[in-house]
Amino acid sequence: MTFIIVSCLGACGGDSGGEESTSPPDVTPPTPPVASCVNPHTADYPDSYNGKFSIPSPRGELSSHITRGISFKDYSPVLLWSALGQSNQGDCSQDEYVKLMYLQALQAMKASGTQRAWLYNYGRWNSENELWVVEEKDYQIPKKYVDYIVEQATELEIDIYFAWQFTTNNVNHEELIVLGEAVTMEKLKQILDAHHNNMLTQAKYAQAIGIKGIAADWNAMNINLSTEELKDYYIERFAEIIDDIRANFDGEIVWGQVGYVFNDERIFSRVDSLLVNAMNAGGSTQFSPEENANLTAELVKNKTLASLVNMKTQIYCLDIHQPCWHGKSDIELPITLNIQVQSRDDFFLTGWKEDGFCTSATLEDGTVDKCIQESFVTDFSVQAVGIEGIMQAIADQDSFEIGSVDIHTGYWLSETLTPGAEGFPNISQSIRGKPAESILKHWYTGNN
Repeated sequence: MTFIIVSCLGACGGDSGGEESTSPPDVTPPTPPVASCVNPHTADYPDSYNGKFSIPSPRGELSSHITRGISFKDYSPVLLWSALGQSNQGDCSQDEYVKLMYLQALQAMKASGTQRAWLYNYGRWNSENELWVVEEKDYQIPKKYVDYIVEQATELEIDIYFAWQFTTNNVNHEELIVLGEAVTMEKLKQILDAHHNNMLTQAKYAQAIGIKGIAADWNAMNINLSTEELKDYYIERFAEIIDDIRANFDGEIVWGQVGYVFNDERIFSRVDSLLVNAMNAGGSTQFSPEENANLTAELVKNKTLASLVNMKTQIYCLDIHQPCWHGKSDIELPITLNIQVQSRDDFFLTGWKEDGFCTSATLEDGTVDKCIQESFVTDFSVQAVGIEGIMQAIADQDSFEIGSVDIHTGYWLSETLTPGAEGFPNISQSIRGKPAESILKHWYTGNN
């Protein structure tokens, strides 16, 4: 039996039975600080991006006990500053630009009803010694900007949750891990030693600056655990990691950032909640070509309901990677339901595709397209229909106790909606500035 950690760059909608309800969030945007420079970005886009389907009307509003979440795209404006070019930098310094992008993103999230936002950081490893470490100077988001994000989010009454993305290469751009690699015990120990040491650092920092929740496991990296011995070691080490996080961090500890929830008593008895994807692999293999061509919110709702039932069965007994093994737990933890719907015409047919940068692919005729993203057809209506269908499923389902809903790793850090130096916001799961944002706002706030 193979135990696979899958990567994700990929719930109870009704009453929670005795949970104390809270009032819906106050979504009136506060008076923003006076910007020290002018935003150089534009939200313009061609009419063709609107797509082929009618934009659905939101059916309802989420139960008040569900925390509303929209999370940052997993990159930093620091990386974009030079790429913009001097002619596009406006009158901003780099520091002013980075702060402006984060502030305006937070304000836009708040206007849509956001109460929680996940922030992702990463960095290349210094692998010079046996213990891999990420030095602060190599963090993709420098600490001063993480501090700033938390400060501004606090002012807006948005809780920041934190996850670490496990980079697969070192500071010399040498590959340390191959995605999906069937690791040896020696390699697994090295990975977990590095993650353990790093998460202890991140937990202490999160506690110091007021971050409200932290993922114990990593995001955006996958390995293959091919033996029972490797599985047991993996879980035992993560139990130790969680204990060390708990000793240094008072907030919520979450499990499931790897993209799949591994059920084991040693984990479930230590964490506060789970992360579960609304649809496995973003919907790939679940929709036929005919269904994709005739997409409706009702169809997406029904597919999502079926997916949630399937995931509940897998997690609590028939997990294809870990079927009822000796460590299985019956503890039913609350979940965050992650939602990723890209604005591409074939998203529900072929699933999630990289939207941050170009990737190559071999076409049917054998030629290689060095940037397959440029061939994708942008369709904002697909995303709008998908978000509405998933939100309806959340309201109707009874498979899980949903504690929060999250638009996962997606909210673009500028208003840009056309491809360029930032990547491909036009096809991304970001809802910013797209019709899906208005749909989500209604489900989050009851307002248009």
